[in-house]
Amino acid sequence: MPLCPTASLPAPRPHHPAPPPPPLERPGWRCRAYRGVVDRAIGWPPTAHSGRVACLAGAVAQDLGLSPAQIREAYLAGLLHDSGKLLVSRQVRRKAGPLDPREWRQMQRHPVYSAGLSRLVPGVPAAVWRAVRHHHERLDGSGYPDRLAGDAVPLLARILAACDVYDALSSPRAYKAAWPADEVWAELSAHSGRHFDPAVVAALRRCVPQGSALQA
Repeated sequence: MPLCPTASLPAPRPHHPAPPPPPLERPGWRCRAYRGVVDRAIGWPPTAHSGRVACLAGAVAQDLGLSPAQIREAYLAGLLHDSGKLLVSRQVRRKAGPLDPREWRQMQRHPVYSAGLSRLVPGVPAAVWRAVRHHHERLDGSGYPDRLAGDAVPLLARILAACDVYDALSSPRAYKAAWPADEVWAELSAHSGRHFDPAVVAALRRCVPQGSALQA
């Protein structure tokens, strides 16, 4: 099964001007000021983290037997899931060391910002921005931003959660080297059932060739 099932997905809807959307979380934000941000978010190349997460999420959705529309939604949610980090200060985004409590609170708002940006993209279904908002929730209710638990966490968000962490651990970052594949799977398995949906982790493992890691 290809890791990036975009060839079999329905074509995206034509771009048409959208009616003015509701403002984002912070009063005073306006759509026109962030159209360029949205364009950058959905235009990231597939070798970047969001592109890899999108391909993984689409593959996992397909493995789980979801409909073609839901597979496309998983892919779109993967592309958009971190777009809100563009609204987090550059200093916080690019900090090589651990974040302090204030910086961490700022970073924890990125799913909310990402969901808000996703709602500005014409034709994006509600299931996509909901998945984007909740991709850092945990099954045990200890996640953010809304501390959802169990089945209250949307399935597409559960898919994103596992794919996001898989790629983050598998890829080199400024502050760490890429983890070996066996350590990545050990970490996902250790948190399966508390943080991750076990069925999603199993599907992800079926979709990733044994011993491989998707890296830039």
